[in-house]
Amino acid sequence: MKINRFWFAGAWICIFISTFFAVTLQFFKGDILDFAIQREIQSTIKSAALLFAFILGEVLFVYCYNLFSARFVVGCTKCLKQDIFKSILNRGYVDYKEHQTGEYIAKYTNEVDAVKARYFSMLTLFWNVLFKIIFVSAALFWLDYRIAIITLVLLTTPLYIPKLIEKRLQQAQTEYVQAVKNNLAKVNDWLSGFEIIKNFSIEEKIMARFEESNNITMEKLFRDTQLGAISKLITALISYLSYFIVLACAAWLVCTGTFSAGDFFVAIGMIDQLSYPLISLAEIIRQLIAIKPVCKSMEEFSEISSKANTGSNLRKLDTDIRFKDVSFSYDGRTAILQDFNFIINKGSRYLLKGPSGCGKTTAINLLLRYYEVGSGEITINGVPLKTFVNVKSYAPHKSCAAVHWRRLL
Repeated sequence: MKINRFWFAGAWICIFISTFFAVTLQFFKGDILDFAIQREIQSTIKSAALLFAFILGEVLFVYCYNLFSARFVVGCTKCLKQDIFKSILNRGYVDYKEHQTGEYIAKYTNEVDAVKARYFSMLTLFWNVLFKIIFVSAALFWLDYRIAIITLVLLTTPLYIPKLIEKRLQQAQTEYVQAVKNNLAKVNDWLSGFEIIKNFSIEEKIMARFEESNNITMEKLFRDTQLGAISKLITALISYLSYFIVLACAAWLVCTGTFSAGDFFVAIGMIDQLSYPLISLAEIIRQLIAIKPVCKSMEEFSEISSKANTGSNLRKLDTDIRFKDVSFSYDGRTAILQDFNFIINKGSRYLLKGPSGCGKTTAINLLLRYYEVGSGEITINGVPLKTFVNVKSYAPHKSCAAVHWRRLL
C-alpha cells in the first residue's frame, strides 16, 4: 500500500540524517580534546556547542525514525493479516476443510507475528545499519585509510556466520512453525469437544496429550533460539577480537606520531560506531534467512486461495435453476447422484426428501460449487453454473434432513 511506502520513505530519510549527525559529532569530540590539550578555550567551547547541537539533532531524528518505522511495521502487519484472512475466506469449501482450524489460526497469529518480527521490523533496521556502516566507513577513510581497511576487513567477518548455518536456521524455524500449527490444531479439537471431555471425565488424558504436544513445540522453539544464541556468541567473539586489533593499530599510529590524541579519540569512536552495526547486520541477516520458509509458505497459501473461485457474481435469479443429467461421485467409483434432473422455478418452494446418503446434501454442495459436477450440467437463468464465482448468498439454506429453498426463490 502507498501509505506503507510513505512511512518507509520517512524512516529512510530520518536514518540518513541521524546517521550523518552521529558520524559528524565524532569529529567534534576529537576537536574538543585537541583544543583542550592546547588550552584554546574559545575553540573548545565552540566545538562543545556544535557537539551538543549535533547530539540533539541525532536524538530528534532517531525518535522520528522510530515513529516512521513503527508505522511501517504496523501497516505492513495489518495488510498481511487482511490478506491472510481474505485468502482463507476465498478458499473453496473442500480446500478449506482439508486443514484444521488450528492451522489457519497458527498462520494468522504465529506466522504473521514471525514475519512481523523477522522481516518487516528488519527492513528498516537493515537500512539503519547499512547507512551507519557506509557513513562510518567513509569517515574512517577520511581519517586514515589504513585504519579504515583494517577495520572493515576484521569487523565484516561476522557477517559470514549466518550464511554458514543457513540451512540449520531455516530448518529450525520451519520445524517450530509446524509444531505450533500441530499444537493449535489439537487444542482447537480438544476445546471443540469440551462437552465430551467433561461427560467422560477424561481431563487427565487430555492434559497428558497437551503436555506432550506443548513439550514438542517448546523444544522446537528452544532449538531455534539456541541456534540464534550460538550465532550471536560467535559473532560477538569475533567482533571484540577485531575491535582489540584495530585499537592496537590506532595506538601504534599515536606512538609513531601519525595520530594526535584527538584523532585517536575519533578513531575509537568511529570503531565503536561501526562495530555494533556490523554485529546487528549479522543478526539481521540471520533473521531474514530464518524467516524465508515462512514467507514462502504464506505466499503459496495466498496463491492457492486466490485461485479457489473463478467467474462472475450471480446478481439475482430471473427464471430457474436446472440440474441436467447431473452425476457425481466423491471417490470416483460410487455414484452419489446419477443422471439427476431437477428444475427449481423462481417464486416456488421445494423440499428435497429422502434417506440418508441419497444425495440431498451433495446436490446443494454442487449448487454452491463446493464440488464440481462429474457429468451433466447445472444452470442458473440458463447460464452454466461454472461461470459464476459467488452463488452462496442466493443459495437455499440446508439441514441434515431436508433442504428448504427460501432466499433464492
